[in-house]
Amino acid sequence: MTRASHKQKGATVLEFALSFMLFWTALLAVVEFSRLMFAWNTAAEATRLAARLASICDIGSAQQQNIRARVAYFIEASGQVDLAGRTDWLQFSYVPTGCTKATCSQVEARLYDLRPVLMVPGVSQAVMLPEFRIRTPREAMQSSIAGESNTSCD
Repeated sequence: MTRASHKQKGATVLEFALSFMLFWTALLAVVEFSRLMFAWNTAAEATRLAARLASICDIGSAQQQNIRARVAYFIEASGQVDLAGRTDWLQFSYVPTGCTKATCSQVEARLYDLRPVLMVPGVSQAVMLPEFRIRTPREAMQSSIAGESNTSCD
C-alpha cells in the first residue's frame, strides 16, 4: 500500500507541472494580446492626432515634420513600437489635391507599417498593424490666428 501511495505522489507532481506550464502559457498569451491591443489603440489615436493637427496647422513640409515628430513621440512613448528614425510611416493628403489653405476642404492622415514586437519567451515576433486612415474637415490651417500663435502647431 505504501508503494502505490508513493507512486501516486509522483503523478501529482507531474500533473501540477503540466497544468502550471499550461496556466503560464495562457497568462502570457493574454498579456501579449493586451499589449497588441494597446499598440493598436495607440496607432488609432496617433492617426486621429495627426489628422487633427494637420487640419488646424499650416500646410507645408516643415509643419508636417513638426506633426510627425509629435506623433512619433506619442507612439514611441507607448513602448510598443520603435520607429527607429523612420519618416515613411505617416502621410498627409489634402482634398482636393493641390489645394491651398484657403481652398482645402479636408485633410487625411494615413498611418501604416507599424510593427509592435510580441515578446513571447523564446520567440520575438513583429506583428504588422493594419493601415489607419482618418479624414477630418478643414479647420483654421494657420499656425497663428489674429496675431496669436496656435500652441498646438509649435
